[in-house]
Amino acid sequence: MEERSRNSIRRLGLARLVARRWDALAWRAARSAVDAVRYEPRHLDVVMACGASQPEVPQPLVNLLSEAREQPVIVKTLGLPRAVVRAVAARTALWFGPTASALVRWFSGATATAADRAGGETIERWLRARAHPGLLVPHPHALAVLAADMRGFSNLTRELQDTQYLADLISEYLTELTRVVEHHRGIVFQYTGDGLLAVFLPELAGAREGEMLDRLVNAMCLELHRAFDVLHARWQAEWREQGRRIVPIGLGVGMSFGRATIGFIGPAGKKHIGVVGEPINLAAFLCSQAQPGAVLIDRASFARAGIDPPPAKVARLRSKKPHQRIETVCLRYGARRPPAALAWLPTATPR
Repeated sequence: MEERSRNSIRRLGLARLVARRWDALAWRAARSAVDAVRYEPRHLDVVMACGASQPEVPQPLVNLLSEAREQPVIVKTLGLPRAVVRAVAARTALWFGPTASALVRWFSGATATAADRAGGETIERWLRARAHPGLLVPHPHALAVLAADMRGFSNLTRELQDTQYLADLISEYLTELTRVVEHHRGIVFQYTGDGLLAVFLPELAGAREGEMLDRLVNAMCLELHRAFDVLHARWQAEWREQGRRIVPIGLGVGMSFGRATIGFIGPAGKKHIGVVGEPINLAAFLCSQAQPGAVLIDRASFARAGIDPPPAKVARLRSKKPHQRIETVCLRYGARRPPAALAWLPTATPR
């Protein structure tokens, strides 16, 4: 009787051990599957951003790699796989259901991530022989920061009451904004629900600081709002067809230029590209104050970049710091115009 009890206890202990090992293995596999498709900025861009400012890195190489991104043939070639994947995933969802479509998207994302990292590490190894060994160690850098956020998203969530449709809408919206940012040689380093944070470096832009900021303010921000307006018009048409209530939404953008620290930041084993400094805080604050269709840039950014601000209205915003005001340039690009009189935007003479 005692021998039988001991055997039962051994079998129970063995079953628990097997269950724990299996659970650990399943968790490791699930975490690896998520990490394989977790968003990361293109590794080649990150390597160039962190290594291009090193004096030992040949500047012609940096210019060649940055300029190659704008060649029409290369742009079309790089975008072709994503277009093919979207088409195949849509057909797969239609024929075999959402599970098969998700598998197609995961496999394509994992493949693209592996290919990007392999290509970036090749360049990284080549640069390490000529630059500081800690290419991705956080270091000060002159950069521009963009913060973009959807206005009216909370109301949209309440009115739609369809989380699956909302998730698809956000995916399409962030994809389009990311396309515009990367087209202008920016790096999206963080997504925040219905918004994103991106950084732009003169080395990647292939331009001087002032020229880069001028291009971003007058071309990139305009393109961002136009892309959003196109999406918004199509969504409104869909909502009318589906009998949904039309919810007023818009895009708010904040931007700042200055020196900040860029590099791999985070806990051990979970580091990602990050930016720390006043330009980040200022861009995020300006974005939170921007009305739909507006872009806010602190006026001091233009002075730091060595250029004159555009001929636009200048307002003094109340900063989060006590007794401090921020002179802000307000540009209005989107289809949804803010009201003529705003509590936070007093009448000011253009400068």
